[in-house]
Amino acid sequence: MPIFDPLLSGSTLSRRLQTPLSAFCLVIVANLPGLQQVFANAPLRADTDTAAMLNAMRDTGGIAGWWTWFTGDWFLRNGFYRPTTCLSLLLDYTLYGESGWGYRLTNWILAILTAFGAYLVLLWFSRHWLRHLLAGEAQQALFALAGGLAFSLQQTDSLHWLQPIPAWWWVGLWILWWGRRTFPKEAVGWKLWLRQHGWSLWLGAGAFFWGWDRLIASEFGRLIVWVPSRTALLSTCLGLWSLWSLIRWGDRGQGRFLLLACLLYAGSLGAYEQPLMLIIPMLVLVVAMRKRWTWRGWLGLAVMVAIAFAYVVLRFALLPVSLSGYQMQQLRSSPMLGMLHLLQTLLPVISHFRYWLSVGFNPYLFFFKSAWDMLVADFAFVGVVAAIWRSWQWFGWWLLWQGTTYLPMSLLHPFEHYYYLPQFGQNAVDLALIVGSLWVIQRRLASAAFEYS
Repeated sequence: MPIFDPLLSGSTLSRRLQTPLSAFCLVIVANLPGLQQVFANAPLRADTDTAAMLNAMRDTGGIAGWWTWFTGDWFLRNGFYRPTTCLSLLLDYTLYGESGWGYRLTNWILAILTAFGAYLVLLWFSRHWLRHLLAGEAQQALFALAGGLAFSLQQTDSLHWLQPIPAWWWVGLWILWWGRRTFPKEAVGWKLWLRQHGWSLWLGAGAFFWGWDRLIASEFGRLIVWVPSRTALLSTCLGLWSLWSLIRWGDRGQGRFLLLACLLYAGSLGAYEQPLMLIIPMLVLVVAMRKRWTWRGWLGLAVMVAIAFAYVVLRFALLPVSLSGYQMQQLRSSPMLGMLHLLQTLLPVISHFRYWLSVGFNPYLFFFKSAWDMLVADFAFVGVVAAIWRSWQWFGWWLLWQGTTYLPMSLLHPFEHYYYLPQFGQNAVDLALIVGSLWVIQRRLASAAFEYS
């Protein structure tokens, strides 16, 4: 029996879940808590970076001086070429002056568009690389919708209410739900079955634990309220939609999608430097889809690479090659610290290894709950390894997304908005861990019902 059949038994619900308009409306609802940040009492000039940006826009005549920012450094004069972000903020300056709510409203709208783009991209990927877990279109739409809603709740800092609920409670409820549906009341020998299949249940529960805990721990408290976050918000939104347009070009071969992908990707690079790294997962995607996309995939990739190369050439032609004082200040003291941080971001269990190395073997340690929590989490990580082995194409691509987009940012002292673009890859990993674990548990319970019925 497919994993989410009890949730999708109604045909009306199935049809609605497959409607992008319905998904878009639900994404808007999930982002409504972000309005609290939009209308927060946070004067623009209370932040020094925002005040400097306002002064730069004022001194160059607002929107009338837009071309100034396409031929040199951006508002903060710290060695970055970001004309798209400058143009976006200039439009806000023209519309709202120094009224902070207007700038934050634009940030909120960008967050909504990003979350909906996440839904569309996850929908396509789930139809190709998660069909062994999600059998029908309604299940795939539900998975993609969960991704869009999770991203929405994260970026509006609205997951506090879920954090006190342990992952094991959800696993227990799932086992009770399917056990009630699959085990006949007169079933005998369940203890023997548990000894035979308990390890599989533990693998599923472990994958759920890691996916759930990481998903609900990811939040962005200042993404909307802090105006300079526009760089990450705008670049992520445009980068995600450029990927969706590239996918549409590969599937349909309509020139307007290729043109849209090019314009959006160029805009994302002009907003922030981080999307440069998207070339790597795009390359892997084109290779994976080479039989279906044929020449269209290679043409799309070639154009994207040309845009990235043109951006790099333009940046070094217009701005100094040497690092600015601000850029030097942001660098970590050692690249090795950055690499370690990157590895811990991709595989949090590495931080657990560091914990055990630091505390050593001390039996008194287990008088404290934290040590037991760490030990259980370490054993549970085996479920993550098993899940990656079963669905290596899905996990491999999204880990590549997360790792490559966060790689340059890991060399810098961490800021919240550095995680925004990589967060989409992490969410895809965590959601697949959750769904895959539920699928494993359901299959084992169904096998028990078959054995003892």
